[in-house]
Amino acid sequence: MPVIVAFLMLFGVAIPTTIDAQQPPVTLPGTEVRPFHSDILNQDLELYVKLPWSYGEGDREYRVLFCLDGNRSFPLWSTMSLILETPGSGAEETVIVGIGYRVDENRLLGLADWATWRTRDLTPVRRLAREEAWEERLNGIPGREGTDVQTGGAPEFLESIQREIIPFIESNYRVSSGERGLAGASLGGLFTLYALFHAHGTFGRYFAASPTMWEELFQYEQAFATDHQDLPVKLFLTASSMESERTIEGMQRLADRLRAQEYPGLKLETYVFDGETHSSGYAAAVSRALRVLYGGE
Repeated sequence: MPVIVAFLMLFGVAIPTTIDAQQPPVTLPGTEVRPFHSDILNQDLELYVKLPWSYGEGDREYRVLFCLDGNRSFPLWSTMSLILETPGSGAEETVIVGIGYRVDENRLLGLADWATWRTRDLTPVRRLAREEAWEERLNGIPGREGTDVQTGGAPEFLESIQREIIPFIESNYRVSSGERGLAGASLGGLFTLYALFHAHGTFGRYFAASPTMWEELFQYEQAFATDHQDLPVKLFLTASSMESERTIEGMQRLADRLRAQEYPGLKLETYVFDGETHSSGYAAAVSRALRVLYGGE
C-alpha cells in the first residue's frame, strides 16, 4: 500500500477502491497553503498553516507559532506538533504558520530561490563576504547564473511579519494575539534573536536552533538591557555538539548574559544535542522545542 494512502486512511480520509494515477495530488489533512504578497518586501510569499486536531470544533482561540524557512521547515513542525498533540498527550494545541517563499517549480532552482531570499531577510546587517560566498555557490547551478545575493534585510522582514503576516493570520484563523511564538534555525535563529530584542511584546515564546551568532546580537542585548527592566518571554536555545564552537560558545555566552540581567519574567532553557551536526540536530530540536514551549508528555 503506498505510504500516502496509508497515511490518509489513518486520519479517516476516504480512499477510492482503485487509484487513478491521473488524479491530481491530494492535500494533507489539517494543513493549508496560502499565497501571500508582501508589499513591504515586494515579494510573493507562501504561508503554510497547520491546524490542530480540534480546530473544526467550537470557536476557541489557539496559540500560534510562526516558523521561519517554511519551505523546508514546515513539514517538521507540522508533523511533530500533530504527534505531540494527539488527544491525551497533554501538549497544548497550537496553530503552526510556516513563512515561506513562492519559488521556482524546478526543485533545484526553487532551493536556490529560497537560499537567496532567506539570506536577505534573516540577516540584520550587511555582510559582503557572505553575499559573495553565496553568489559563487548559487551561480554554479545551471540556470542561476548572475544571481545577486543581498544581506541586511531583517528590519524589513520583521516589519512585514508584524504589519502584514500577523494581521493576515489573525484575521483568517482563530489564534490569540497574546499567545504568539517565533522559531528559526541557523540564520533563522539569528533572526529570532534579532526579533527578541527588536519586537518587544510581539511574541511571548522564542526558539532559536543553532543560531548564527553574529557579534551584533550582543550589542542588541546590551541596548535592550539598558532600556528594559524585564523580558517576559519563554526562550529556548539549542545547538549540536558537532557544529562550530562559535555557535555553541556564542549561544551559551548570550544565555549567560541574559541570566545575569535577572529579568523576573524570563524563562530560559538551553540544550546541546550530543553527536548531532548543524543539519541533523534540527529535527531533534524541533521536537524538544515543542515540548519546552508547549508542554506534553
